[in-house]
Amino acid sequence: MIRIESKKTWVGIFILIAIEQFIKIIINNKFLNNKFAIFPPLLYFEPMFNRRYSWINSMLQLGNGKWIHIIFVTVMLILIYWFYHYLTMELGNNKIINVMFAFLFSGAICSLIDKIFWNGSLDYILVNGLFTFDLKDVYINIFSGLLILLLLSKNKTIKQIDDKNLLKGFTKYIIRK
Repeated sequence: MIRIESKKTWVGIFILIAIEQFIKIIINNKFLNNKFAIFPPLLYFEPMFNRRYSWINSMLQLGNGKWIHIIFVTVMLILIYWFYHYLTMELGNNKIINVMFAFLFSGAICSLIDKIFWNGSLDYILVNGLFTFDLKDVYINIFSGLLILLLLSKNKTIKQIDDKNLLKGFTKYIIRK
């Protein structure tokens, strides 16, 4: 059962990444100079390249370069994978954790692809007056929303997690790696 669910999770990750990259390739090749309202006056299709590599780097004008971001995202990907593996060892196979991992890991992989192959992020949905985002940002926000719902719910998976031992156990797990 764990193997089947794990395969479904990895297939889901592959599909999410493929959808995000396919959309960017289409936009870059055919719609890069197009702009139109989706839900005026709030949402607009307005493609642009974010060459600052991250939202924090853009907002705080940090000026951190491409390689710092690539290294950071790579380290985060490893930690996300290890934490997912640790959780599945501790809690067993859990659909909500698999779905959350799929969205977070897909978003992180897409972020790494952006930095390496796109030299930034091709963002295309403008929230008027605020920011421009892409599908990878939606993936990461879906993860965040699911995490909040899981924490607020009376989910039996959350009840199994002992907050104090979670960090200690994960730290020991990493050290054994």
